[in-house]
Amino acid sequence: MSNSDSQGRGSGELLEPVEIHIEEGSSYRDLSADSWLTVETEEDDADQNFFPELDDDEYKENELYTSDGKRRVNEMSHLSSVAGKSVLDCLVDVLAGVKVQRKKRLRFNTSEQWLWVTSDLQTLQSKTRRKPDAPESLKLHQCQKLKVDQCGLSLEFVSRKRATFTFSNEQEAREWLTGLSFLVPTEAKVFANGQQMRNRHLYNPAKDSWRGKLVADRKRVNQYVLLGGIGRGAFGKVKLGLSKEDKKFYAVKIIEQAQRHHFSRDRITSEEHAILKKLHHPNIVRHHDVLYDEENDRIIYVVEYMSRGVVLDSKKLEGGKPMSENGVREIVRDVVCALEYLQKQNVVHRDIKPDNLLRAGDGTVKLSDFGEAKYYNLKSRDDRGKNLAPGTPAFIAPEMCTSEALTGRPVEDYSADVWSLGATIFYMVYGRAPFVAKSVLDIYEAITKESLQFPSAPKVSRNLQDLLSKMLTKEPRSRVRLVDVISHPWFEGRVKQKASIKPISVTDNDIANAIKKATYVVTE
Repeated sequence: MSNSDSQGRGSGELLEPVEIHIEEGSSYRDLSADSWLTVETEEDDADQNFFPELDDDEYKENELYTSDGKRRVNEMSHLSSVAGKSVLDCLVDVLAGVKVQRKKRLRFNTSEQWLWVTSDLQTLQSKTRRKPDAPESLKLHQCQKLKVDQCGLSLEFVSRKRATFTFSNEQEAREWLTGLSFLVPTEAKVFANGQQMRNRHLYNPAKDSWRGKLVADRKRVNQYVLLGGIGRGAFGKVKLGLSKEDKKFYAVKIIEQAQRHHFSRDRITSEEHAILKKLHHPNIVRHHDVLYDEENDRIIYVVEYMSRGVVLDSKKLEGGKPMSENGVREIVRDVVCALEYLQKQNVVHRDIKPDNLLRAGDGTVKLSDFGEAKYYNLKSRDDRGKNLAPGTPAFIAPEMCTSEALTGRPVEDYSADVWSLGATIFYMVYGRAPFVAKSVLDIYEAITKESLQFPSAPKVSRNLQDLLSKMLTKEPRSRVRLVDVISHPWFEGRVKQKASIKPISVTDNDIANAIKKATYVVTE
């Protein structure tokens, strides 16, 4: 089974209390708002931090408490234009994007667009359905006026360019005003229904809250403030993290009992993680940091935050809501680009399923969760052997099963990814896995012995059924190759790779620094 969890948009759960290293005299008191409010331009210092450095010498133990000993409340709530939502709540929302209407120039009609803020919080982008690969970019540091009037949001820029977007309701427009108002320059004028917001310079994210929890109360691991839970799985939790160094949001995956899940500090594991951190492709979730908490045996992955979560929850083997064939086709275009890149890097994912396909704010689908990945051509000799039955039972290839009907397993597992992608497509279009049983062993038996049957509903194209039949061929050497999947007629034209593919190389220094020590800071 996979040993890391997909990002979701779940409840704000906290890490369980742990006995870990606590830096005496650490506080969030000095996390000022200056660098948050200053959006960098080409002339700005490129190394300016999201938060300033913590100065432990100036720590004041009672900073988080009122004079009568009570815990402080959110002191930044008055800066939000939305009742019940903080500035940080709104900022996270704008990363996920929203459907809007945009007024066309010199015309009275509008066009439907998708609007979102890029992950670096620097750019507002929008795109139309007709031109999904040609988004318009509006640099927020060039904004000089921002206003909301009922459901309309307008921006004016130093270039005299204007943009007006209409939201589905007034609250949605106010949420976007709140989020954007702390990304534009402090000198920009911001209005909410005719009233100017004059106190934006007072904003301090350290005194704000996220989902009702004060930032000052949150644990921190290294430079990442753990705001709260966004996902949970069998092996750990996923937290929304806020980096003090680059002012970005990240998903922080915390996996308990790491050694039980085949993690070790040997050179092979370090080399694998060095490669993982260098995987750079538009359709692969980027790994920013890998941390290890030796005392508590936790492995912590700091990865790109995918603001729209999983494309489909597949925890139920059947009874799911089918997706449209056209929608699935667009998702799979992104996934096969990722798999082509991985094969060129001699990496097999081995845990492809709908839950491991995540969507970014712009709609791009990315492959996540490399906990079961196999890396070939390592510098280090790998004598650990292969893990039988890696991945998730309903989506596992026959040659990976532990059944007596196990077919001949190739030296390399690339064909297993093709099967798992086929099973994933099947689930998305039919709302159920291709082979269903009551127990894991029975699922393995069904995968290796039962013939593939297509449900009578919903109706899908013959091209799709042909592709699925070829991808879900039990004998791996007879199964369609990825290169043939990419050129299959179901895609209505060969899938075009989104990035040039260059071989990854890792140095001894990359390997030595692939996994860093995790240090927790806990406020009390």
